[in-house]
Amino acid sequence: MRLFLPLPSALLLACASLSPAQTLIFPNGSVEFADVSITGTDVQRKTGGPKIPASSVARVEFPEPEELAAADDLILKAKYDEAHAKAKTVQDLHRLWKDKPGSWYAPASLLVAESLVRQNKYDEASRLMSELRNMALPPQLQIRVTMLDALEQFQKGITNPALTKVNSVLKSVKDSDTAARLYLLLGAIQFKRESFEEALDAYLHVPVFYGAEAAFLPGADLGAARSLSRLGRFRDAMDSYNRISERYLGTPEADAAKKEKADLEKLAGK
Repeated sequence: MRLFLPLPSALLLACASLSPAQTLIFPNGSVEFADVSITGTDVQRKTGGPKIPASSVARVEFPEPEELAAADDLILKAKYDEAHAKAKTVQDLHRLWKDKPGSWYAPASLLVAESLVRQNKYDEASRLMSELRNMALPPQLQIRVTMLDALEQFQKGITNPALTKVNSVLKSVKDSDTAARLYLLLGAIQFKRESFEEALDAYLHVPVFYGAEAAFLPGADLGAARSLSRLGRFRDAMDSYNRISERYLGTPEADAAKKEKADLEKLAGK
């Protein structure tokens, strides 16, 4: 018995183009993921039949897992443990065909690694990052690997190499999501280096050029307000803190803006 029925090549191509969500494509046929169970590294129809090594999958056709968007959002909210758990569920499943077209293993692994880096769990992250560097990744994901390297250096206080890494990939970024992430990191690096004009410029790039990436606007606006404050532009900083408090009500950035505005008012003797 076989896991699937063999298909003529022309029919297989047609089947692939019309494949339902979550389909495993084998060299001589396809099967819906909902119809199989996973045992170790083998795939088997739920109705019985032989076990087929998952490594024999030629490619997979899965829509982007909801867990990845959720993990990304949780990282922005500094909920790193929850983000790690979400991304790891996808990573563990797609590990079975991690080097096959359509796999979500690498994107999930990047989120797992970022959740670890942001918790300063560098040893755990390092093993995963080494694996990602040795994978054949598309340019966008290669940039994300470089960005994570820079993030780790930044968190360790190694700002000059981190700055070099970010600048090395900025010009080659094609998508606005990755660009917004890079400018946020660039702003944080320049702020830590006390290059506040450069930090302000980096933070302002996000709302000015990548305003459609709404998830990154609160962090960019808060970074810009802090930079204004460090530059002695207190009135501009106060106005920015007010806007953040109102525009992003209920977010960690809004709470931080209220506190920092109050601190600035005390400093000014109000």
